[in-house]
Amino acid sequence: MLDADAGDCGVVEVEGLSYRIRLTPRVRTTLVDDAGGRMSKRPVFRHPAWADPVLEPDSVAHWLGG
Repeated sequence: MLDADAGDCGVVEVEGLSYRIRLTPRVRTTLVDDAGGRMSKRPVFRHPAWADPVLEPDSVAHWLGG
């Protein structure tokens, strides 16, 4: 079950474990760029994303030997 208000945007499965993909509103960060031949820094906005494991008894039982 996805909670769009909490930033959930999907679920993936990796090696038998499910992960909930989360995306949050933009945050300010610093971009370090050397494309012009010299190092420069500038503020930019990014969308942080990460994956949280879905830990339910059915999804982890075989990893725990049960």
